[in-house]
Amino acid sequence: MELPRLEPLWQKYRDQGFTVIAIETSRDREQAQEFVADNNLTYHFLEDVKGEGNVAEDRLQMYGQPSTYLVDRHGQILYYHLGFDAGDEVKMEEEIQLLLKS
Repeated sequence: MELPRLEPLWQKYRDQGFTVIAIETSRDREQAQEFVADNNLTYHFLEDVKGEGNVAEDRLQMYGQPSTYLVDRHGQILYYHLGFDAGDEVKMEEEIQLLLKS
């Protein structure tokens, strides 16, 4: 599960300008809030609710979930990863470090 594995990255790099924003697309606010609380997640969470469509999915052209994007300060997507397996956070941390150096 990717969201709890992002918390340590958020804690480690947030003072350097790194931000995590998770977008809830299932439209189950109660379940999402419970998940956030149960896992002590402290980064930003948004709900993607616009009628029948999902703004984030449409705008980012998501092909599945979970989807992870690293976006630079100018809004350009520099890294994209579909899915999340144990150990993926290691590669993501490498990408974060490169992004923060740029």
